[in-house]
Amino acid sequence: MSHATSPSTFERTCDCRCPAHHRRHRFAHNHPGCHCRMTCTTEPATLLMDHTAFFLNYHGVLWSVPELAPDRWDWRHAEPVPADSDLDRAASGIEPLLRTAAAGLRQRLS
Repeated sequence: MSHATSPSTFERTCDCRCPAHHRRHRFAHNHPGCHCRMTCTTEPATLLMDHTAFFLNYHGVLWSVPELAPDRWDWRHAEPVPADSDLDRAASGIEPLLRTAAAGLRQRLS
């Protein structure tokens, strides 16, 4: 009996029925027409804060996205957290936690 391993967390395809990404790899987070949720499998490590979410993208870069309403995100304004910004200083402790969580997921799922 062989054991099939799960794909890497970052290699999974979008599963939230977004018309822009459904069943595809999600490389762009501010793609026009994107309706992805934070719970999509392409977002393995996400931290929800007051009106903002922080996540690591496919390449492991820390991004932020503002909240429009509960469980609705303004993907048009999603962007990498700019270095030396107020947001970067606020998120400085978040990035190592997300990286640790993503590494733990990779280890468990492989």
